[in-house]
Amino acid sequence: MRKNKTGREKNGYTIMILDDDIYILDALKQNFNALGYWVETQNDPLKALERMHQMHYDILLLDFIMQPICGDVVVSRLREFDDRTFVIMLTGHKELAPPLNTIRELDIQGYYEKSDRYDQLELLVESCVKSIKQIRTISRYQQGLSEILSAIPRMHQTMPIEETSRNILNDYLRLVGGENGFLWIRPEAAVNNSTLIGLDSDVFVGSGIFHKNFRQFMTENYCQMKEIVQNLMEEKVIQCNEEWMLLPLLKSGEVVLGMICVERKENMDATLRALLAVYSEQVTTALHNNILTTMINANNKSLKEANQQIRESYMQTVEAMRLLVDAKDLYTRGHSDRVAFYAVELAKKAGKDTNYIQRIHIGGLLHDIGKIGVSDNILCKPGSLDEKEFAVIKRHPEMGKQILSCMTMFDNLGDVVCAHHERYDGGGYPNGLKGTEIPEEARMIAIADSFDAMMSDRHYRKKLSLESSIQELIQGKGTQFDSQLVDLFLQVLEDYDTIAERLQWTHESAQE
Repeated sequence: MRKNKTGREKNGYTIMILDDDIYILDALKQNFNALGYWVETQNDPLKALERMHQMHYDILLLDFIMQPICGDVVVSRLREFDDRTFVIMLTGHKELAPPLNTIRELDIQGYYEKSDRYDQLELLVESCVKSIKQIRTISRYQQGLSEILSAIPRMHQTMPIEETSRNILNDYLRLVGGENGFLWIRPEAAVNNSTLIGLDSDVFVGSGIFHKNFRQFMTENYCQMKEIVQNLMEEKVIQCNEEWMLLPLLKSGEVVLGMICVERKENMDATLRALLAVYSEQVTTALHNNILTTMINANNKSLKEANQQIRESYMQTVEAMRLLVDAKDLYTRGHSDRVAFYAVELAKKAGKDTNYIQRIHIGGLLHDIGKIGVSDNILCKPGSLDEKEFAVIKRHPEMGKQILSCMTMFDNLGDVVCAHHERYDGGGYPNGLKGTEIPEEARMIAIADSFDAMMSDRHYRKKLSLESSIQELIQGKGTQFDSQLVDLFLQVLEDYDTIAERLQWTHESAQE
């Protein structure tokens, strides 16, 4: 990050400089203004704190020795309401530098011994900027994932394909912050050689300058976009020119079902492109389902084949939602697969029928879907959670039920997911259900979930041995777990070596 010549172009980062020496304030302000930062100065610590209550600054540069309070007190008070600001302490002499434990406790990023040269200070600030940029990228990606998740239920609602397409296009434009774009699909690509019944050969919805019918688009716009459209059809990857970005909607990663065009913005970076690519996969599944459903309603003769394809799309949706949970916490990647496996084996041991086993398999895969709505700071915290943080975590079963209740394909799993942290003695959450009040599938998933948690490394502890985990299950009989189901699960674990071998892939995928 070098000085720009004019000092007028701002780089998007704000600095508060606090020092009781106005000459130092002036010199530092000129220096960092020239580097492109937006800079504000204060020589009164109390006024600076008042100002930081009103506005967030990315970086705080402050003197250590000041009146009426020193720099460490300023930072301590700042941390009471702001833990995002990066802090660099300035000292007049090395001997006056803040103690190391103070720097750690107050989350100070570094300190700088004042001099006439600012090279070292500039490097410290640049290091803070790199970290801030990464945090912003992660936050943006997390926000984008949340927006995508909130849009998924709307995609899968039963409605005319034009209405579904319109909602999808509006969601895309909201993600990129644009007004102009279109969604164009060719339904025949979804049904291979089957006769297309109940749908037009081209489905087109547009916004902004593309708010027109398909014939107008082909007459007025297609000639100018023909080359980039053809490149997308041939290469099957995102295409860009100076004005537009085209995203392919790929069925099974091979067949182009259609495309979405959005106007290209200057801030359309790699993070946003990655989010759009993730969203495109969800969109393709939803549109594919919609097309097949429409055809089913129009032609009952193709019911058997179409239902099979819908089932495949259903499982693709399950897999996509499971991957969204894994993306939130890479440390527990593979956990949902193992929980689903253990729950299925337990259901088989209990003599359950095929439909029951299928339901508990999906319930196991999606039992933690509610964690999508939990902050990464809490979900990935290395130490113990405080009372407020644990209260947030305890909401994930209900959040999971809310997510699944929006999608008719999963509405029979909401109560199961909501109850997987209930205890047999009534001491669980979120509703304090007791005994058989807890759905049987949830009681099975609770045993599978707890066992895999005990057998896995977590942020806050190492995994237990098989013997210790079994003892924990036995000790939880009648209190945390259904005693009869624990006894059946212990029979499942008698062949644990074979089970571990069958589940090895879940641990390997977590390391990728």
